Amino acid sequence: MILWTIQPEEVYKNIMESGFYHCDYNKSGMKHCQLQYDWLVSQMIKRIGKRPSGVEYPVWAWFQWTEKRKKPDLRNERWGNGWKGERFVLMEIEIPDKDVLLSDFDAWSIILVNGLLSNTEEEDRLLELKYSSLSEIEQKKMKSQNWEGVFDLSKVNNEWMRKGESIQATFWELRKEQILDVRMFTAASPKPEYLQDR
Repeated sequence: MILWTIQPEEVYKNIMESGFYHCDYNKSGMKHCQLQYDWLVSQMIKRIGKRPSGVEYPVWAWFQWTEKRKKPDLRNERWGNGWKGERFVLMEIEIPDKDVLLSDFDAWSIILVNGLLSNTEEEDRLLELKYSSLSEIEQKKMKSQNWEGVFDLSKVNNEWMRKGESIQATFWELRKEQILDVRMFTAASPKPEYLQDR
């Protein structure tokens, strides 16, 4: 399966030296969403198999950036990755299908804010009513089952939900020999004042 991953330039340099890359939890922005990422890890284990030794969390990539364009457009992505002057790399990679779990980007955004997935406002209202009537243990089970809808890539596009247009991929590790092409780029977004000293 052909995928595209955007990583800091240092990740690419490390792959060239070590031959592989595993997600570094301490350098990731996922600490405030550990519940959601741990759920995803459990789903990956169930759906594509155990993680290799030394791997905690998955590597992320794009399978389909938008409905009209599979490969990420760097004219836009340079504004969405890092702060002005920081160096990144877009790697085109090939990972065996059996090692990849695809999910919907927009549905994952709802999971990240700990929401329930629904395709319509009415469905959402009914889900929220049911959810609020359950015990804490039952709520956890319902949410876990509901979140599995992130793997349903069928197209939905209405006032309430957009699905099946931007599709992301997760897999356990990236090896040097899986890299097909590389494009370096520099981020363009100015760093906000409140982050200037960080």
